[in-house]
Amino acid sequence: MNTVIKAAINRVENIYQNDDYPWIVGYSGGKDSTAVLHILFHGLHRIQKFHKDIYIIYSNTGVEIPYSISIINRVLNDYETERKNQGYPIKAIKIAPHPSEKLFAKIIGRGYPPPTDKFRWCTDRLLIRPLNTFFKEHQLNKIISVVGVRNNESSSRNLTLKENENEDKYFRNQKCNSNRKLFLPILDLSIKDVWKAILHFDFPTSTRASEIATLYAEASSNPKDRDVYGAPLQPARFGCWICTVCKNATTLKCLIKSGKIELTPLLDYRLWIEEERSKPINRWPKRRNGQDGLGPMTLEWRKKALQKLLNTQQKSGFKLISDDEINEIYKYWRLE
Repeated sequence: MNTVIKAAINRVENIYQNDDYPWIVGYSGGKDSTAVLHILFHGLHRIQKFHKDIYIIYSNTGVEIPYSISIINRVLNDYETERKNQGYPIKAIKIAPHPSEKLFAKIIGRGYPPPTDKFRWCTDRLLIRPLNTFFKEHQLNKIISVVGVRNNESSSRNLTLKENENEDKYFRNQKCNSNRKLFLPILDLSIKDVWKAILHFDFPTSTRASEIATLYAEASSNPKDRDVYGAPLQPARFGCWICTVCKNATTLKCLIKSGKIELTPLLDYRLWIEEERSKPINRWPKRRNGQDGLGPMTLEWRKKALQKLLNTQQKSGFKLISDDEINEIYKYWRLE
């Protein structure tokens, strides 16, 4: 174990014992959040007496890449069992947006244009609002959010980290809420360190480390380029299969190239919806507030998009939209 990972484990052990604020650990099934789970587990292993709860929270957006969802569900179930055996005060929780707030309900039902880097409305609807609802329902006012953010991931991420600096290097202030602090335990870890934290530990075993490494390798430009421990050496990113913020749908293309050809209908739909969003013929000539500029997607286009999505679902064999979300789409249409 190298010094950077040791320091991260020590950090978790010490900071957990500093106060009574419960911890909220965001889990996405990605490499960084998986590394956080490993370091968290090892930090807690050194503590004799636990005095506050830790919530591992996964927000099911409904549009994650299908293979990611499969791993995530098994990880959360097994992690819950493993933490019970260790006696850790961890609760694995799944949350989700209301069906009326889900991505396809908003795009196909309400007519929101698919998200862009300048109009990224999806994060608030799919992730932030469900989390705030969870906090309210459980009366969690003062909390510490444990986040798998690292230095030098990107220039935009570095700027965000700089803007919200705290006196303590490993903490950040949360905008608009002084009762919540962000704890960044893996801030100093490089990508190599992240994979070491995932693959080099004997426990926890529930996080499906080798499966995650394989999926990342298959989503990279060279799936066979891996080190002796199985860590992929080429970069890859995961998230929503329908994401139109990230250009080129690189992850889907690489997974298909690696042999997961059943994802091809998803890629076709993803590329189609990105191309369609900016065509004036598919948009109202005015916004809903009456201002000039491209408005919502037309009802005619939305009906076409739903039928095409259902065809994509049938061709791929993956469940891409729930019946509840389809019902919400029809409700939105009746309002037009």
